[in-house]
Amino acid sequence: MLEQGIDSITAHYCPLSEESRADFRDCLRVEDVRKGEQLVKEGQYADKLYYILNGCAKAFYVKDGKTITDWFAFENEFICAIRSYFLDVPSPHYIEVLEDATLLVLTRQDMIWLCDKHHDFERLGRISTTKTMLQLQQRVVSMQFESARQRYLNLVALYPTIELRVPLGDVASFLGITQETLSRIRAGNVRI
Repeated sequence: MLEQGIDSITAHYCPLSEESRADFRDCLRVEDVRKGEQLVKEGQYADKLYYILNGCAKAFYVKDGKTITDWFAFENEFICAIRSYFLDVPSPHYIEVLEDATLLVLTRQDMIWLCDKHHDFERLGRISTTKTMLQLQQRVVSMQFESARQRYLNLVALYPTIELRVPLGDVASFLGITQETLSRIRAGNVRI
């Protein structure tokens, strides 16, 4: 499973030398987690980066008792509590697994060591961080300039199985709309 995960990462992000792969293999841990398990809780110091081999997860805030979802990750994607992972501060996020999942786990300390030792691993970190930043920036643009219907269509185009795998309340929260509005959009009864 570990070797398949490294193959997946190198196929989706960038190739690694055999030496980098060997050190990466030594640093990674495979973790099977059950649906509903929280990988990170608000206020926790989060020093782990997760690569999803199978399953999916969400990152969210809780504000006034309401869950506000702002990130989904599926197979072949990374997820972490970004502020906590990179700045070593308490996380404002929760991260929860939405399906039974198999994850590769890399600590911040090991990532730093790998980046310092291997130029190609540093490139992997840059490419994966850039991809995440671009996705999050696209979400901001989408929230500011697109209709709710267009945001929904873009999300389904990006993740065609999302409605089968993620609770619709989380999808609506991510889109910045109510679940009722999402139902109308899905039924084709609204042009928001």
